[in-house]
Amino acid sequence: MSPLPTAGDGPVATVSPTPAAPAPARRGLPGGLLLRLPLIAATLVALAALLMAAGLGLLTRQYLIEDVDAGAFQAVAAWNKSLPTLIQQDNVWAAYEALTSVTGDQITSPPHSASLAVIVGANGLVFASSDPRLFPTARAPVWQPLWSPGSLQVNSPLSVASAHPGLSPPIQSGNWRIYVSALRAESGSAVGTLVYAVSDALYRQRLRSMTWWIVSITLLAVAVFAPIVWVLTRRMLAPLAQLQHAMARNDDATRRISAELSARSDEVGRLAAAFGQLLEQVDHARHAEKLAAVGALAAATAHEINNPLGGMLNALRTAKRFGQFDDTTRQTLDLLDRGLEQLRNTAQALLAQTRPDQRDLTAQDFADLIEILQPCQRERKVHLHSRINLPPGPVAAAAGPVRQATLNILLNACRAALPGSTVELDVDLNDDILHVQVRNRGASPPAAVLDASAPTHWPEGGGLGLWESRRLLGDVGGTLALAHAGGITTASIDLPLRHP
Repeated sequence: MSPLPTAGDGPVATVSPTPAAPAPARRGLPGGLLLRLPLIAATLVALAALLMAAGLGLLTRQYLIEDVDAGAFQAVAAWNKSLPTLIQQDNVWAAYEALTSVTGDQITSPPHSASLAVIVGANGLVFASSDPRLFPTARAPVWQPLWSPGSLQVNSPLSVASAHPGLSPPIQSGNWRIYVSALRAESGSAVGTLVYAVSDALYRQRLRSMTWWIVSITLLAVAVFAPIVWVLTRRMLAPLAQLQHAMARNDDATRRISAELSARSDEVGRLAAAFGQLLEQVDHARHAEKLAAVGALAAATAHEINNPLGGMLNALRTAKRFGQFDDTTRQTLDLLDRGLEQLRNTAQALLAQTRPDQRDLTAQDFADLIEILQPCQRERKVHLHSRINLPPGPVAAAAGPVRQATLNILLNACRAALPGSTVELDVDLNDDILHVQVRNRGASPPAAVLDASAPTHWPEGGGLGLWESRRLLGDVGGTLALAHAGGITTASIDLPLRHP
């Protein structure tokens, strides 16, 4: 056993394991679903038709054999009544006529016809037969023409007759179907044995004719229904192809086609609806990225503006404090002071808007929102009435989501409010739940905006800010409800406070 290498030994070569070869991709049938599924459906139709034709052929053959058996049983029953008397009278000619009345005259017709009858007397010799050339009278019968090698376990029909005192079951021997019956006199004594053989040629022609009709009708059905199934299957799959082309285009037509297909009530409609929701989520992700970029730009801009503003305000207030100015100059300096102070408040509000969510909420956050809303108020000629009833100090609620959601609601309310009307903002804290209500007078929002469903529901025709507000509040355990009654739209935020 070799010793293990130590730190002083030379480097030990290590062999990295050879990466396993990737498994070959499973290959399916060539072509898309529009080719494979119709082809499979048409093939199944053809196979079903062929199986049905085969079943009908076998059933027809069975029915024909049963007809042959019924005719043979009827003939043997008639012979059982007439032949014993003729045998006792030793009337060979009358027996021959009785046999050929059913089988036909084998002397004038070709040998090995459709049926053959043989009477074997009690002495084991042929008494009469429908074909005297195969079975001569007064000679021992030779059964090779009827007996197929290996088809029977008996040496002759006579042994079958000894095992069955009456009419034996039909025996299939090659192309012959053989019926054996013991002939008995009225006294019950055996006077001979009747062997009646029927060739399958008796029903083969009928079976061939019926099989031809079955095959013809089957091929006609396949020729008619296979194209119909092909066309119907392609029509059913056409919406999938339409949806696939819409996915590949990724433009306005994609959303239009998805909306049209989502109106269907089948699986294709549900697939199109899911694809439409996926498109909306992608749009929302893009919008969120844009908002994040705008927020980062606003934060950087506000930070860069805030520092020079602070220096300008300090210089201006120092000049006002220690300088000597006339009234006009002092009024101008006061106007500059107020303007620069408003700019600094706006920059600080933007900075607070982009701070992390972990910061707790304060009453100053709502004051910042009121400051940010002023340009919209002046543009829309709308007044704002605010009532902020919060305790001094921070409140255990995430400042970022609440600020953003409240700002979205205020901006929507300001844009939707009637000119000259008043937007009301009420903020309360009751039972460790923060309540924020924004009311405005105006038209009712769309039903999709009033829908208080899950945040994944994408609004139609607007309401993006409210949708984003629901999502932000839902992330921190809050809810947003909208209602419209008496011409007044009310947005209510309920957010439970965090508990340590």
